[in-house]
Amino acid sequence: MRLFVAGLCLLAVCSCTNTSGTTQPTHTLRVSRNTSNDLRDALERLPNVNAQVVSDGGSSITSLTDLRNRRTDVSGTVADVAYLAYAGQLDEMEGRFDQLRGMAVTGLNPIHLLTAPDIKARSLGELSGLHLSLGAPGSSTALVTERLLLAHGIAPAEVRAEKIPNAEMLKQLAQGDVDAAFAMFNPPNQAVTVAMKAGAHLIDIEGPIVEEMRTQYPYLKRTLIPAGTYPNQPQTVRTIGIDIALVCRADLNEDLVYSLLAAYFATRPAMTPPNLDRAPATPVPLHPGAARYYRQRELAR
Repeated sequence: MRLFVAGLCLLAVCSCTNTSGTTQPTHTLRVSRNTSNDLRDALERLPNVNAQVVSDGGSSITSLTDLRNRRTDVSGTVADVAYLAYAGQLDEMEGRFDQLRGMAVTGLNPIHLLTAPDIKARSLGELSGLHLSLGAPGSSTALVTERLLLAHGIAPAEVRAEKIPNAEMLKQLAQGDVDAAFAMFNPPNQAVTVAMKAGAHLIDIEGPIVEEMRTQYPYLKRTLIPAGTYPNQPQTVRTIGIDIALVCRADLNEDLVYSLLAAYFATRPAMTPPNLDRAPATPVPLHPGAARYYRQRELAR
């Protein structure tokens, strides 16, 4: 019972009073517009948390750069980029981001491999000689797809590869200016729907080579895009995806992190993503506030 009462107090962290009877101060949370949209329902449950939108958001790499530079306090990112940044192995970031901490795994985004309407390639190994978009500049998708092509024996000189922002890439794909493109979206994605209506094709990313890659890069997970997710998609597409994680810096207020997670999961139906059992499996160490939330949740079972 004491844990339950403590949890309720922390959920309303800004509403509880301290021993002197005064109200705890308001917390300010700096976020991108993308993160603000993702956390909108949770933030509505925390009226004394002042969310300030300081940017429109960007790729996982730029999001982590903003977090490290203290421009933002919480951000969403893909698991592989978060791990590489924490380990000091991200080419676009100097040194280790060892103050990066995990809050939750919030879902899994599949990689979409699309071909233009007049392209006959129906497997990843048939992309040699084509004009490809590897993913948006600075994106995790581009990191993964370069490795996918090399693993399938396709050297950089054998394709005309570019890194094109997703919106522009899908437009070029529909027009036939790009032959094939990789992008990571949470389906159904509206832009992919438009491309599929225009005649684009979704291609499987599977097979022994992909499975071998998964042993080297365990953050790559098998997943499906169910049949009928997009127009003109009669078959289930087998592909790979990467976890999306909510992250912050180690110095973010512990009670704020706890309260934000409690509010976040309170707004999610129990039978839909994010899966609470997978949520603590972040690619970097958990923030103390997040660890406390999951620990108390287990004790309350």
